Amino acid sequence: MVETRIEQLKDLLRREVTNLCRHDNVRWKSPLTNTLSQIRMNAWPAVFFGGTLRSLLISRITKDVPGRPRDIDIVLSVNSVNDVERQFQEWVSRKTRYGGIGLWRRGWQFDLWPVTETFAFKQTRCLEPGFEELPKTTFLNAEAIAIDVWTQPGKPRKIYSGDDQFFHGVLTATLDVNQIDNPFPELSVLRALVMANHLRWKIAPRLAAFITTHGTRISPVDLIEIQKHHYNVVRLPWTNYKAMLNMILKSVDNDPARPVALRFERQIGLWSDFDERYSVEPLIRLTNTSRKPRKHKQVRTNLSLLEAL
Repeated sequence: MVETRIEQLKDLLRREVTNLCRHDNVRWKSPLTNTLSQIRMNAWPAVFFGGTLRSLLISRITKDVPGRPRDIDIVLSVNSVNDVERQFQEWVSRKTRYGGIGLWRRGWQFDLWPVTETFAFKQTRCLEPGFEELPKTTFLNAEAIAIDVWTQPGKPRKIYSGDDQFFHGVLTATLDVNQIDNPFPELSVLRALVMANHLRWKIAPRLAAFITTHGTRISPVDLIEIQKHHYNVVRLPWTNYKAMLNMILKSVDNDPARPVALRFERQIGLWSDFDERYSVEPLIRLTNTSRKPRKHKQVRTNLSLLEAL
C-alpha cells in the first residue's frame, strides 16, 4: 500500500512539474519559462531540486491548486559555473555559498549551481557527483527530491528520490534528518523548526535529537544573525524559539522514540510577501499546550486525495 501511494505521489509530482514548465502564455510564468529555455539552448542537463518540488506537491495535496513556487532551485550538469553566469549575467543578483549563482528575474528567485559544487559531494568521498545521488545530500527529508527539467521522448519525467524518504515524509507528515553531516548545524536547526511549523509536520526522533544537541548552543544574537543572513528577515523571535526548543527537550526526555508534534496558532511563512505582512510582530505564537491537540488537517487531506488518485 505504501509503495502504491508513493508511485501515485510521483505521478502527481510529474504532472505538477509539467504544468509548471508548460509554455501556456501565462504572464507570471515567463521568467521561469525563459530561464528554462536559455538552459535548454545551451544543452545543459538540469533538474529541479528540493523545496521547489515540495512546494508544488504540497500545494496540490493540501489545497488542490497548482503550486506557484518563487524560489526555484536548479542543479546543472556543467563543467563551470562561469558559463552559467555569462549566460544569465543580466539577472545575476549574488554568488551563493555553495558555488552557484542567484538570479532575480521579475519577482522570481533562482538558485543555479553545478552538481559537482553540492557540499556533500565536495566534502565526502562516499558519494559520486550526479543527479542520482542528489537526494542523499540534503539535511532534511523534505528536500531529498529531484526531477529532470526535460523529458525523454516516450518516457516519464525521471525522478531522483533515493530511498524515497521525501515521499515517506509526505505520507506521514513527518520531518526527519536525511544527511546529518552539514557545515551549518545551527542554521539546520532553525530551518527545521521553521519548516516543521510551516508544513505542520511532526519532528522525527532523530531530528529532535539533532535539535536538542545543536539548538541549545544558539544564543539570542546568533539566532538573529543566522536568520538575517539566510532569510533577510527574523522569522523566529527568541522567545518563540526557546519555547519550541523546550517543548522538544521535554518530549525527548519523556519518550526519545516518539515524534514531536509542535502546535501553533500562526504559521511561519517561507515567502517574502508573508514576511512583509508579519515582520513587525512575532511571526508565531504558541498555543496553550494544555488544550487537546487538534488533528492534522493536512494528513487527512493527504490520505483523501491519494485515495482518489
